[in-house]
Amino acid sequence: MTALMLLAALAAPPEFNYDEAEVPDYTLPDVLGDADSPEDWPGRRAEIVRLFEQHVYGVAPPAPEKVTFETRSKTVDAGDGREVEWRTVTITNQTPSGPFTHEVEVFLPAGASAKKPVGSFALIRYTPRSKDPIAPDEPERGYCPWGPITAAGYAVAVVYVDDVAPDDKTRFDSKLLKAYGMDGERPLDGCGALAAWGWAASRFVDYCEQAEDLDAGRVAVLGHSRAGKAAWWAGVRDDRFSIVISNNSGCGGAALSRRRFGETVARINSSFPHWFCPQFDAYNGNEDALPIDQHMLAAAVAPRAVYVASAAEDAWADPRGEFLSLVEANPAFELFGDPALRPEDRPEVGGTVVRGRRGSHLRPGGHGLERFDWDRYLEFAAAYWGEEIK
Repeated sequence: MTALMLLAALAAPPEFNYDEAEVPDYTLPDVLGDADSPEDWPGRRAEIVRLFEQHVYGVAPPAPEKVTFETRSKTVDAGDGREVEWRTVTITNQTPSGPFTHEVEVFLPAGASAKKPVGSFALIRYTPRSKDPIAPDEPERGYCPWGPITAAGYAVAVVYVDDVAPDDKTRFDSKLLKAYGMDGERPLDGCGALAAWGWAASRFVDYCEQAEDLDAGRVAVLGHSRAGKAAWWAGVRDDRFSIVISNNSGCGGAALSRRRFGETVARINSSFPHWFCPQFDAYNGNEDALPIDQHMLAAAVAPRAVYVASAAEDAWADPRGEFLSLVEANPAFELFGDPALRPEDRPEVGGTVVRGRRGSHLRPGGHGLERFDWDRYLEFAAAYWGEEIK
């Protein structure tokens, strides 16, 4: 344990474990069930999705029957002699209570419409735009370095969740969920905020499907921390996402719940009861009763690509448990010819590992989304999408 991890452990209440020797013995649910071929996998995948809806994230609203888009844009300076288009997209969704609108900001290489459509990253952002917007005059900013992303030939879309489901236990159901009549007291599988955030990211894919300069077949969804949890679930629910990326997502994201390392199910439910469905409370201190665990989320991405990023000093998010989710997803990816991952393949600090359609890195430092992470996402996307970084 490093000095920073030791300090974190000492500062945390004693019920939180930071010692690998204290991780309890556990048995993970089977990934494949009765599936033993690629042809069987869609049915098993659908079972996994439904289990996560029932026990963890809740059932999100359906896709709108009609969705329309209004765009306004201007050209901004990327700081390296390039011009980048900064586009604000107002998305209007037809819901049972009438039109519901929210916005997505997109940065894309200027003049992309005159070339082939570009791939893109849908970045779920949990910080309200009013408090910390992605600025058009900060192309190198670590959280969303739109300059380097567009220089690589890709677009990045910022999905602000406050427009859809505010990150507040008293207000999360006041916008999108209210529009669908899903506000107020929830059933056991009632939609949590994370599922609503993922719903909003899917609307960006809707936009790509009708935009001439964006390739709907090459969209990666990602998020950091709580938004990383939402991104993983969004990518499982919507198989139009080509790559699914978790950045420091921890408990309820990439980390195995049964390890009880760092943040636990009980702690996350008590601190953020609006993120998940009410049924998830049944597993507070009772993780072994879960019919699923987070490795099955990684598996449910197959045969698409999935990437897990951790930070060496972010013990609260359980970096080892995040990587083990990828390892324990082996059976699903091996159905499609991918090589197996082993626990000992976990990268060293500063390193990266890629096996077929799965990738992971361990960044130096603590909880955050930094340029280091983005550089590796760009490399992984370029390799998976069959392109070279420009």
